[in-house]
Amino acid sequence: MNTLCPVCGSDALTTSTKKHALTVIYGKPAEYNEVVDTCSVCEESGDFSDLNDATINQIMKAAKKESATNMLDYLSNHNIKMSYMERSLELPARTLARWKAEDCSAAGLALLRIIRTYPWILEVADDSFSQPTASSRLVEEAGHVLKHALPRKVERTELNVLHNNNTLQVNIQFSSDITSFPDKALEPAFEQMIEGNV
Repeated sequence: MNTLCPVCGSDALTTSTKKHALTVIYGKPAEYNEVVDTCSVCEESGDFSDLNDATINQIMKAAKKESATNMLDYLSNHNIKMSYMERSLELPARTLARWKAEDCSAAGLALLRIIRTYPWILEVADDSFSQPTASSRLVEEAGHVLKHALPRKVERTELNVLHNNNTLQVNIQFSSDITSFPDKALEPAFEQMIEGNV
């Protein structure tokens, strides 16, 4: 059966392809050839045969499977064992091995992306999602981000986080021989104590 123009009903069509790449989180871009049909009579253009959706679904399925494998390999290479992830998240044994070998569900893929982005969340999960542990780890990670945001001339950065009952105590110390910072928002208080309830 010939493909027809959905606007004028003509079968006088020309078909071309365009290369496209779709972003895959923690994976390589998924490349595909988009099919474009153009009507010689009314000049309408589009995917009149509905080929592109099937192609995109197929390549994205493969790309997401590859990204799940990449994320699990990354975590493994950073000394995070699959058994530890399963135990801390209360997943059935060998769940991650199945995700790696077979298709990973949308929920599983979302979970892997969160762990890949914030590996320290596993420590929080391992402590039954304790609020003091969550607050402590969050502030520690904020300290690491702050350290990388400071000018390179800052020689030493020290971050200590203590939590006791409902109090979170953060002590941040910087040392530097520079007296002015290009961005006033990054100017550190060289001995700063922050206390707050969590």
